[in-house]
Amino acid sequence: IAELLDNAVDEVQNGATFVKVDRVNIMKDNSPALVFLDDGGGMDPESLRKCMSLGYSTKKANKTIGQYGNGFKTSTMRLGADVIVFSRATHESKATQSIGLLSYTYLRKTGQDDVIVPMIDFDISGHWAEPIIYSSQDDWAFNLKTILEWSPFASKSELLQQFEDIGPHGTKVIIYNLWMNDEGVYELSFDDDEEDICLRDEANSGSLKKLPKKVLERQSHISYRIRYSLRAYASMLYLGKFDNFKIILRGKPIQQFHIADELKFPKVISYRPQVSAPLKDATAETTIGFIKEAPALSVSGFNVYHKNRLIRPFWKVTGDGSLKGNGVVGIHTLFVGFFLLIFFLTYISHYWMYTGVLEANFIEPTHDKQDFERSTLFVRLESKLKQMTLEYWFVSYM
Repeated sequence: IAELLDNAVDEVQNGATFVKVDRVNIMKDNSPALVFLDDGGGMDPESLRKCMSLGYSTKKANKTIGQYGNGFKTSTMRLGADVIVFSRATHESKATQSIGLLSYTYLRKTGQDDVIVPMIDFDISGHWAEPIIYSSQDDWAFNLKTILEWSPFASKSELLQQFEDIGPHGTKVIIYNLWMNDEGVYELSFDDDEEDICLRDEANSGSLKKLPKKVLERQSHISYRIRYSLRAYASMLYLGKFDNFKIILRGKPIQQFHIADELKFPKVISYRPQVSAPLKDATAETTIGFIKEAPALSVSGFNVYHKNRLIRPFWKVTGDGSLKGNGVVGIHTLFVGFFLLIFFLTYISHYWMYTGVLEANFIEPTHDKQDFERSTLFVRLESKLKQMTLEYWFVSYM
């Protein structure tokens, strides 16, 4: 879901003011589907084809989050088997609207050897939607027939109705045939909270037994809730505060949460990483402190941001099992030439051990933006932050 939010946030440079995330029911079988709607610049026919093709990205600007070209495809396929995209845009005075279908169900059931993505386009520069024919009318009609057969919509008019809430420009993404867990229940829960979307297995963990008060208090903290709550996770997903942009989840705007604003005894520490040209002028800045609930609530760990986007939440660097660093929180900002790399740090509690594989590059995140590729420079950074944290802890307590 974060990948799809990134796409909408990248559209802020094109005038986007919101992205809406919601659940709808598919009329054909009354199953749930995820909908993402933004009012960005939209995609013309060529851009939509590139978006839905593997390994292609037009995002070359340093201020955009997406860069690898497969984020849209992999993220939608992780959520459900099928996705249909509606987009309106104006390019060189020509207004268009396009529809594209990426359906694993279609590819599997028809035995396709290649990834086939049927698309249809319309010229809407005039008073009505005029089909854009590239090769032949038969090809256009075949693509329409395929979309109607494998999408949630039964007619051309139903397809065109999906543009009514897009406006003159923007994009709507509908992901359907959502995946289920091993018990045959949807992985995403829409019923636990009518204003949220939750990961079902994480949200239900520990709910079958009575938990100690301290455990319940820790589970109510955002460091725990981001594991299953989209509202909590999205509130921390971007470090910079939006001026004229909102993430609206199930009809209610998400309030951004910045742990730095909640710190007790904050301290800003700067250092210069040992990097080679062209990054030799890189400087690093860390804001570190205690969460406001400390010491009553033992929460600690690193939240690492890259180009404004959270990559690793609550990453523990003091891995020796000691209590040193408990409750310590920090923000780490790395300025590298023409772009900004931000590390946001918060230490995890001593009884909640971090687990995972760290494959990180000091500058670039991994393709799924869940970590950094591990490099010598990143290891040095990890060591430096551990030293910094322990020094701060000793100064505060000794």
